[in-house]
Formats: sequence, structure tokens, C-alpha cells
Amino acid sequence: MPPRSRIRATAASASSTAKNGVQATGTAISEATAAIPAAERVAAQEADVQLFWGEPLDGVAERIDRLRTLSDEVGREHRPLEFGLRVTTLVRDTTDEAWRAAEEKVARMARQDPRAQEAFRRGTAVGQRRLLDLADRGDVLDSCLYTAPGRYGGGGAGTTWLVGSAREVADALHRYRELGVTHFVLSDTPYRQEIARVGDALLPLLTEPAASPVGSAPRRLSAAHSSEAPA
Repeated sequence: MPPRSRIRATAASASSTAKNGVQATGTAISEATAAIPAAERVAAQEADVQLFWGEPLDGVAERIDRLRTLSDEVGREHRPLEFGLRVTTLVRDTTDEAWRAAEEKVARMARQDPRAQEAFRRGTAVGQRRLLDLADRGDVLDSCLYTAPGRYGGGGAGTTWLVGSAREVADALHRYRELGVTHFVLSDTPYRQEIARVGDALLPLLTEPAASPVGSAPRRLSAAHSSEAPA
């Protein structure tokens, strides 16, 4: 991602309900409902950015391909649809430190009331259910996508986490970029402490000149303070 990338920190993630039950944040269609056919059609025709939550690379690639094809089918009149990733990033100095911190967080989540967890699973949207089902494929997918939080109440961007050293998480994000993702909204809790880690250790790796092909477009990066992340 080139040095001219715009890096910004947001203090909230406001959303509103658009027609047809599609959740929209500005002109970005949220992942919560965007997996249903009607919402994908709205995104393909009207959205500026389709946001994905932390799915494995194969799932994101399939969604991007489908939305690009659908954009042609609906006769999209705007500039080409762009794609973003909204995901929790748990970054530490070393791999072992990162996974130790991740497992400690999940252990705390597991002590929550199981009835509340079950109620959450029953009431979730299509995109959220798909994220929760990822845990059935394994605790860790791709290089460092941790699915266990979804078993214990993690929701939205907090359902799956990218866990590892700054370099490992940066490499994982670059692989999403290679699929066509150009917007990244990254966070973890506690917000102040974790956003500082993202800003100090992770973002510099995402803006390295060598990491970007010649002529690539500017990338937008955001370290977000959002209620979607796990407590």
C-alpha cells in the first residue's frame, strides 16, 4: 500500500437502515445484511464500497467476483464498486505473545452467560451467521484468521480476528489487498491501547513503498474505535 494512503482514526461507527433492509454506513454497504441477494444487488448498483467482515480469503474472493459480475448485470452507472475489510487485528511484538493474548481474551468471553450467547446466535443476520459458522472449519483459517471468538459472543468485526506479530498481520492484510480490497478498517479493544499498537506497529508496514505494485491506487486505512469489536 503506497505512502500516499490516507490513514485516519474514527471515533464511532454510525449506521442507518436503507431501503430493502440493507444496512448502510454512508455509501458503504455493511456486511451484516449484504450477503443476501437483494442487498448484494443494491451494493452492485448503488454502493461506493462493499464492506466485508473477516472471512477467509477464498470467501472474499468469491464475493468480489460475484459482485463485479452482478455490477455488469444490473448496468451499474457509477464508478466501479470498491471493496473494504472491517476486521479486528490483535497485534503483539511476537507471534507467541499475540496468540497468548488472543486466547486469554477468548477465555474471558467464554465465561459469559451461555444463554446470552445462544440468543445472539439465534437473532443474527445472514452475514453474521456465515461468520459464526466459520468456527466449524477450524479455530485458525488461512494464515492467522482466528474464528474462536465467534463461539463465545464475538459479533460483527469481532467475530473473527487477525492474530499475530505486526508483520504476520500485515502480510495477511496484503493478501486481501491482492484480491481487490482497497479499504481497511482495523480495531481491537481496549481501544486506546490497541489502536496505539495498530498505529505504531501495523500501519507503517501497510504503507511501505515496496509493498505496493507500481501504479496502484491510493489505499484508505482506518484504525477504528467501534462498538463492533469484542469487549
